[in-house]
Amino acid sequence: MLAEGAALTIDAVAEAAGVAKGTFYYHFNNVDELVAAVGLQLGRSFDELLTPARAKLRDPIARLSFAFTQSLEKAISDNEWARLVVQTSQRPNEFGRTVRADLKVDLAEAIAQDQVTVRDPELAVDIVVGIWLQVTRGIIERAARPELSSQALEAALRALGSAPRDNRRL
Repeated sequence: MLAEGAALTIDAVAEAAGVAKGTFYYHFNNVDELVAAVGLQLGRSFDELLTPARAKLRDPIARLSFAFTQSLEKAISDNEWARLVVQTSQRPNEFGRTVRADLKVDLAEAIAQDQVTVRDPELAVDIVVGIWLQVTRGIIERAARPELSSQALEAALRALGSAPRDNRRL
């Protein structure tokens, strides 16, 4: 395990994995590719856990709210996961595109149903993802309060112009 703030190197990865440096290069060109692959796999496994419960929700704001709060709760409970997700969010990857696409579908549906005042689905996605990333960065930097997820969700919904409804609370 690396010390906090230490740079991840190919030598350190190869040593920790018990493989030769050449084996690392057989699979990845650099550390960034490794980090992206790990982030993608972590994202996929988390998405597999969320999808069944999320799919049962008919309301697009309820689906968005569920995924938003569950991912923040995951970040709170697993700082290393949060760190990888934030780090990999800086680079285009398949998981990020899938998350954005799913979110865009939910937000387009919410827009069509006049549940939000933001009328551009791409802008709405940027708002939600931006708030989520900043809150997650905050979780990494300092201890999270118990009400953080619900307060962050309320802020994101307000930013979208969604009227609060008690039946959407998780």
